[in-house]
Amino acid sequence: MTLAPETPSPAPAGPPTYSLRGLWGRLKGHILHPELSPEQVAWSFALGFSIAWNPLLGLHSAMVFLFCVIFRRLHRPLMIMAMLVNNPWTVVPMATLSTWLGNLLRGRTGGANLIRVEWHQIGWRSFLTWDGFDAMTTMLRPVLKSYLLGGTLLTLLALPVGYFFMLWLAQRLRRIHWPHLHHPAHAHPDIPPGA
Repeated sequence: MTLAPETPSPAPAGPPTYSLRGLWGRLKGHILHPELSPEQVAWSFALGFSIAWNPLLGLHSAMVFLFCVIFRRLHRPLMIMAMLVNNPWTVVPMATLSTWLGNLLRGRTGGANLIRVEWHQIGWRSFLTWDGFDAMTTMLRPVLKSYLLGGTLLTLLALPVGYFFMLWLAQRLRRIHWPHLHHPAHAHPDIPPGA
């Protein structure tokens, strides 16, 4: 009697694979982090997105570091990516929106605006030398209150907007890429539901 060669049993299905190519693929990999819940991913993004709108420029990285130390179960790379919404290419439009909103709240629709701000004069010397800092604050004084008020309001608004957007996206991506997590009966057809 001859024995047939033993066929290997199929490997247990692990987390599904998905392409990590390109920026969207890498971002998707962070959103689909297997050790974090969609809520933790959403909080990570929301905190970083809120920090991006914070009017206290120059302190964003320190704020992210502080949140990472305080809250251990946050996805740090996702929080940093969300904070980098505020970057050298977006800082002027974000500051303009903050100032416009602050002016609107203060009833200054025709008042101070950012047209008089000479952005090219603000550089590293504006933050590292007293003369540069004094010149910058003198130039920004007419818009500073509006900027701080609008930026603070946008920081507060960015938290729930970022949270609910990322929660929706994380849950949607998990339904698409991990359908067996949401339909255990399909993942194990021989096990009746509720067993």
